[in-house]
Amino acid sequence: MDVDVIVVGAGPGGSTAARELAQRGKSVLLLDRARFPRDKPCGGGVTVRCAELLPFDISPVVEHVVTGAQIRRGHKRNIRRDYNAGVLTYMTQRRRLDAFLVERAQEAGVEFRDGQAVTNVEQLHNGDYEVRVRGEVHVARALVGADGANGVVKTALGFEHPRESAVALEGNIAMPNGMPSWLEGRVALQLGLVPGGYGWVFPKGDHVNVGVGGWKAIAGPHLREWLHTLCRDYGFDPASMTNLRGHHLPMVRPGAVLAAGGAALVGDAAGFVDPLSGEGIYGAISSGVAVAPAVDDYVSRRTATLKPYEDHMRRELIPDLEASHALMDIFHAWPAPWVWLMQHSDRFFLRFCGILLGTETLDHLVHSFGPLTPFLHPAARAGRALTTRRWGDRLAT
Repeated sequence: MDVDVIVVGAGPGGSTAARELAQRGKSVLLLDRARFPRDKPCGGGVTVRCAELLPFDISPVVEHVVTGAQIRRGHKRNIRRDYNAGVLTYMTQRRRLDAFLVERAQEAGVEFRDGQAVTNVEQLHNGDYEVRVRGEVHVARALVGADGANGVVKTALGFEHPRESAVALEGNIAMPNGMPSWLEGRVALQLGLVPGGYGWVFPKGDHVNVGVGGWKAIAGPHLREWLHTLCRDYGFDPASMTNLRGHHLPMVRPGAVLAAGGAALVGDAAGFVDPLSGEGIYGAISSGVAVAPAVDDYVSRRTATLKPYEDHMRRELIPDLEASHALMDIFHAWPAPWVWLMQHSDRFFLRFCGILLGTETLDHLVHSFGPLTPFLHPAARAGRALTTRRWGDRLAT
C-alpha cells in the first residue's frame, strides 16, 4: 500500500509518532514484528513529565502510583523518602502500555499491522521509501524508525547504531498476599551495588519487578549474581523469580545523525535512554511527539529534509542526556555523598523529584553549579576511569 508515512516499530515512540501524524491528517501505516499485546523488558515506570506529553489519561494501564522511594547504598539500611506534594511516577507493564498507546493511534486513524517483520528498507530514486514485509511492498513519502537499538531501518539506511554501554537483567516476583507495606506507593533503589548502574524493586499490580543494570563491559557477566543478592537484601527468594530476561540500554553518541532525507529515528532506535536512570520511555514518547511536525512539513513539501527534527532534539533532549552521562560517571566514582544527600537532604531530594515532574532538567541542574560547571566533564572522565579501575580490581579478587 502507498501512504504518507510508514512507522516501523510500535513501542511508545513509534505509536506516539504515528498517532500525532494521523491527527495532522496524514495517512500512516504502523508496523511491528510482534503480535500485540507482547511483553517487553522494561521497568515500566512512566514519570509525570512523560505522562503529561500525552493528550489522554493513562490510568487504565497504571498498576501502582509512586509517591516516594526506599533508598539504600549497597547493603546498608533503607532510608524512606516521600514526596508529599503528589505523584512522581506511574508503574505499568510494557505489555499493557504499548497496546494501549497503539489503540489510541488506531482511534486517530493509523493503520496498524502486527506480526509484520520488515525484511528490507530502501530509498527509491524519487526519494520515497520502500518497505518490504513478507512479500508485500509498502511505499511512503517519509519513514520513521522506531524499531529499537538494532532495528532494520537504521541498518538498511546506514544510520549509526547507538552505543550500547549498559545492560540490565530483570524478573518478576508474584505477590499473592498483596504488596509489602514498606513498598506501598514507593520504589526501592539500591545504589552502589552495580558498577555504572543500580538495583531496583518496582511495585506492580500483583507482583514486583526486580532488576539490576550497569555498564556492559564490567557488570554484564555478573548481573545474575547481583540480582540474586538484591533479592535476598529485600527479603525475596531469588528462586521465585519468573520471566527473567536481559536487555541492552542504547545511548546516543553526541553528534550522531538522527534524520536524513525523509527518514528519522526515535526512541531506542535513536539511543534516547537516560544514562543515569536507564529510563527510556520519556525519550521515546518525547521524540515521537517531536518528529511529527517535522514529518508533516516534509510530506507536505514545506521542507526538504527532516533536519528540523534533529535540530529540535539537539536543543531539547540531548543536552539532558549528555548531562546525565557526566553525572552518572561522577556519581559512580564517589557514590557515598550523593546517596547521603538523596537520603537526608530535603533540598536535594526535591530537585530529584523536580526532574521526574518536569520542573527541573539535568542540564539546568549542571549549569546551576556555577563556576564548577566547566569542570564537570573532566571530572566525569576521571570518575569513569576511577570506577573502571576500582571495579576491575574488586572483581579480579
